[in-house]
Amino acid sequence: MCVDCPENVRLVVQNPVVTKNIAFNYILADHDDQEVVLFNRGMLPAYYGILRMCCEQSPAFTRQLASHQNIQWAFKNLTPHASQYPGAVEELFNLMQLFVAQRADMREEELEDVKQFKKTTISCYLRCLDGRSCWTTLISAFRVLLENDEDRLLVVFNRGLILMTESFNTLHMMYHEATACHVTGDLVELLSIFLSVLKATRPYLQRKDVKQALIQWQERIDFAHKLLTLLNSYNVLKELVLLSPHDFLHTLVPFLQHNHCTYHHSNIPMSFGPYLPCRENIKLMGAKNNIRPPRPELNMCLLPSMVESSKGKDEVYDRMLLDYFLSYHQFSHLLCRVAINCEKFTETLVKLSVLIAYEGLPLHLAIFPKLWTELCQSQSALAKTCVKLLCEDPAFSEYIKCILMDERTFLNNNVAYSFLTCFLHKVQVLSGPSCSNLISVLVTNLLSEQSSLQPELIAHRLELSKTSGLLNADLRALVLLLSVSPPQAVDPALGPALQELLARCRVCVQQRSALELEAKEHKAKAEEEGATPVKRRRVSSEGGETAPPSLPSTSSSLPSTSSSLPPTSSSSLPSTSSSLPSTSSSLPSTSSSLPPCNEVKPEQQEALTSDTETRDSSSLIDPGTEQDPPSPEPGPPTASSSGNNMDSSHKEEKMEASSSSSSSSFSSSSSSLLQEAGEELERHNDDEEEGRRCEGQSEEGQEEKEAGSKTSLAPPLPEDNAAAFPSSLGLVGEGPEGCIGPAPSSSSSSSSSSPQAFPGASSPPDMLDMLYRTVEATIAIVTKLSVKGPPIS
Repeated sequence: MCVDCPENVRLVVQNPVVTKNIAFNYILADHDDQEVVLFNRGMLPAYYGILRMCCEQSPAFTRQLASHQNIQWAFKNLTPHASQYPGAVEELFNLMQLFVAQRADMREEELEDVKQFKKTTISCYLRCLDGRSCWTTLISAFRVLLENDEDRLLVVFNRGLILMTESFNTLHMMYHEATACHVTGDLVELLSIFLSVLKATRPYLQRKDVKQALIQWQERIDFAHKLLTLLNSYNVLKELVLLSPHDFLHTLVPFLQHNHCTYHHSNIPMSFGPYLPCRENIKLMGAKNNIRPPRPELNMCLLPSMVESSKGKDEVYDRMLLDYFLSYHQFSHLLCRVAINCEKFTETLVKLSVLIAYEGLPLHLAIFPKLWTELCQSQSALAKTCVKLLCEDPAFSEYIKCILMDERTFLNNNVAYSFLTCFLHKVQVLSGPSCSNLISVLVTNLLSEQSSLQPELIAHRLELSKTSGLLNADLRALVLLLSVSPPQAVDPALGPALQELLARCRVCVQQRSALELEAKEHKAKAEEEGATPVKRRRVSSEGGETAPPSLPSTSSSLPSTSSSLPPTSSSSLPSTSSSLPSTSSSLPSTSSSLPPCNEVKPEQQEALTSDTETRDSSSLIDPGTEQDPPSPEPGPPTASSSGNNMDSSHKEEKMEASSSSSSSSFSSSSSSLLQEAGEELERHNDDEEEGRRCEGQSEEGQEEKEAGSKTSLAPPLPEDNAAAFPSSLGLVGEGPEGCIGPAPSSSSSSSSSSPQAFPGASSPPDMLDMLYRTVEATIAIVTKLSVKGPPIS
């Protein structure tokens, strides 16, 4: 009689006798009596449905019913049994949503009633629920009741973290063992609630009750270890580290370092997990069967044999691989930042940082280079201790060697290039003969490939970018090697080849400018003839209209890129191994061996940097200190959660011991060559950067005028990167985390944002312009070496 008949519902709520007594319905709660269960299952959905319709009609009845003792009884005794009374429990949670809903016209006492209802109901659930079996009720209730920090802190104060941990442990076990149960959705929702509660707790770490609640949560370390066996759980892990940095640095860092060393230096085969991007798993994920890893374990190593395609050859594969590993690399980066802030940067953490960076080279992430360039440029004595520990780690020289030999296109990222200018002269990477051999290979590559840059490529932006990127990467590697370890004699054919390449670059730049000028004139003509104006915009170098760049100066300089250029994207640049002669015939492979990890010492050396740039952890405060940290800004809760276990056997290459030493004497003029050229480049870029910056501002202003109120905000363009070489040059990298596209929501970038946002801010820089400057820098270095001759060691 009440369904779809609001008049009858109105008669119910207008009768004071009915409204006074309707909540006193007698309900049996014998969950073991099947007859009672069947009766309640049939009757209760209709009963609570009538109450819901009455609440929808009358706010006064809603407030009266919310405070009724029988409603609290129903929440306590019925909602934990959702499997027995699904219809009734659904209606009860619908009522709960009405009880906590706030209207704009509510009086102060009504708002206080809502607050009291939430407090009473949250406390009731935290007292009566068994977390090991009632996770469904817990999730459903907290989804409705936890609306602000006050609600979430109430959970913390009433041992709610312990209750949720019990639910998580059950779900984690069922996910791996009870394959017939579909608990992935529950696992994701519970972790989302966990994340919101932890984020709400961090701003109040100075309160004694918060500190005491965190101390009582003794399961937090085991909880973190279980989180590491899941994908998409790193937002929660980050909050845990920020809440209690000392605890998690002490426990997680050795655990992670041991895990990585295990696969590099033992006979344990590493298997591919069901979610690692590879051809076999993609086929499995396309099927309808539910993929479950057999057991929980941390397998986030990226060994060389696991990479099916080098960077730039398959953009879809590159993106999937990045999606899989990026969060883990960001988490390890956060550990480093927190350790710096807490003066806990131990030798174990240095080894972990290098191992993860070495494994992540196929991803071309600039996280590791950015961090260590900042430390290298810091004047703090403790920062210098960190750098000393890094340079003494044999794995670090393998990392640099791998960039120079196998991943040279990574040098198109200016953060990585800056990093090598800071560290290449500090570490013995290649022996004298090997370095000379690599220089010869790079020169040979240049002589054979420089003719591939043809003016005809101007019509094909993508091909032009790829060709320029390959040449630029090899030339940057050559500049670095010539500056650090000059050869006894420079190939006489190198100079003419560079001059010819410079001329080709100049012709390409001029032709491109002419084409762009012609396109602008055509557009202006169309506008004069009455055509609809087209909004001016910037787009990537792969197509579309761009502002004509000024012709680069021919003054001698080190390769760099203008600060007005967008962040680079190395995903479109193919690996050098595809089109350049292989170096494997004359040089040892860099992916085959790594020195063994040393045993963890009882007392680890600690280091701190005084760098004060803005970071994820720049205001990290441990419980017990005086300053309140700012509210975090991580990304939204994850959309899925899955084990990253590797479940199919596959024998991997292992990194063997290397006896190479990390200390060696270099030519006294090596760093001076870099310094001189760096200063020249800084002077060379000043006017050009200012002109480009003004040009960009004028275009942005024009965009705003034409777009009007319909203009949508785009990701802002990062300003000059602080990681400069060696005289604080502004170099634009791929973004704060070294990944493609706009910065992640939980970015740990120290870059500030440009005051104006415009489309195309995350597009790659102009590789042709970058190549032009690199050729100029190479000519400058070769000319100096030819005139002065190689220095005497």
